[in-house]
Amino acid sequence: MTTLSLLVKNEPPVTSAALRFAKACDEADVPVDCVFFYGKGVLHATGLERQFWSDWAWSVGARLVLCSASAEVFGLPADEDFSVEGLGELMEVGLTSHKVVSFG
Repeated sequence: MTTLSLLVKNEPPVTSAALRFAKACDEADVPVDCVFFYGKGVLHATGLERQFWSDWAWSVGARLVLCSASAEVFGLPADEDFSVEGLGELMEVGLTSHKVVSFG
């Protein structure tokens, strides 16, 4: 079975397609392993988008990862929903997923 991971590189208003894509993957039973938020993409871990990603990840079993450098810039800590990891994790995601879909 093909697994996907998502890379979200811009703030929520610019990358709202990532939210729609995640919903579509769930509806089509396409497994998503990880969503890696990079740069301003870490802002998805704040505001209204945070609740969507948390609920969605819990229901599909996906991991939500904030880039450590980006999270530090915006003052976002790791918590029960979002882990904070380095770019090595993004490399691992690229090697273990069949495809990585990038937004932003």
